[in-house]
Amino acid sequence: MRAAIRPRSKTGKLWVLRGITLITSLYAVDEAERRKEASPAVIQQNQQSKAQVRTSIQGFRESLDKLEIDFRATPELQPYYIKLAGVASGAATAEDLAAKNQFDAAGRQLLNVINRLTDVLLLMRTTA
Repeated sequence: MRAAIRPRSKTGKLWVLRGITLITSLYAVDEAERRKEASPAVIQQNQQSKAQVRTSIQGFRESLDKLEIDFRATPELQPYYIKLAGVASGAATAEDLAAKNQFDAAGRQLLNVINRLTDVLLLMRTTA
């Protein structure tokens, strides 16, 4: 149980350290834009940052799609597929949330996906 908590704890800390800063910045610029206090350059940079986050989430989801296919198609990995199935769908949900500018919810959804991946890795480690 302690081994399962450690990776989640590290992932959570990464989210807190990186994600909160980014999301706070994105939302702060959005708020400044609504109040007509943000310069066009800052608004443009904010839009680019949002696009970069969306692209990263999309790439992660595509990688998870491939991972699920590999687990399903590889006889040695098939026993673990049942635990892995659906992680790409979870990442797709995060992708949809990010598309709606709901970056905090998208990040939380990605943490759920990462926790499931951690569970699969731990299962593989203990049964191998």
